[in-house]
Amino acid sequence: MPLYEEFNHAFQALDQERCIQLSYDALSNETISIEALYENVLRKSLLVLTDKETDPTHKIWKEHIQSSIVRTIIEMAYPFVLKQRKVNLNKKAAIVCPDGEQHELGARMVSDYLRIMGYETYFVGRDTPRLEFLDMIKVLDLDVVAISVTNYYNLSKALQTVVDVKEHFPEVTLVAGGRGLDVNSEVLVKHEVLITHDLSDLKRYLGGNV
Repeated sequence: MPLYEEFNHAFQALDQERCIQLSYDALSNETISIEALYENVLRKSLLVLTDKETDPTHKIWKEHIQSSIVRTIIEMAYPFVLKQRKVNLNKKAAIVCPDGEQHELGARMVSDYLRIMGYETYFVGRDTPRLEFLDMIKVLDLDVVAISVTNYYNLSKALQTVVDVKEHFPEVTLVAGGRGLDVNSEVLVKHEVLITHDLSDLKRYLGGNV
């Protein structure tokens, strides 16, 4: 049975141990890369999840359990991320969710992608206040800030953050991605933000060897 089908069967049954074991074995045996595991198994499984806005029967408790399974697998996979990293670009990147954004699993995957590509990465994660971005960039001396927006309603917060960053740190490269940008990403493009729809965009914009 293909890994995704076997994984998703366990995932829907909330069988955390089985999901973790399948992922660990595939990475250990080198039958799958971090990129393939994240894109073709984890993200694919997450994409079938509903939300309260579109499905009145959505079970938040189940979503939280499944999110926890994916988070555990990502953390488990970190040694394999380091193993796949072949270059050091001597550049720093932070991966952040704007104020109000609670979904961070996609951002966490991007953090690993950038590390494999050769960046020193700082995963800041969810619900980061707008003005905290400025302090973060200054203290960490960042080259890249990647912003993840899953919920469309947080796009306005992301835009405010982008405006602040561009005003104070115009030299910093800003990239943004997430389902929240599917509708109106143009508002960020106007401020020279690079929009990533998938991993190939991230590679094209930021280089590296993923």
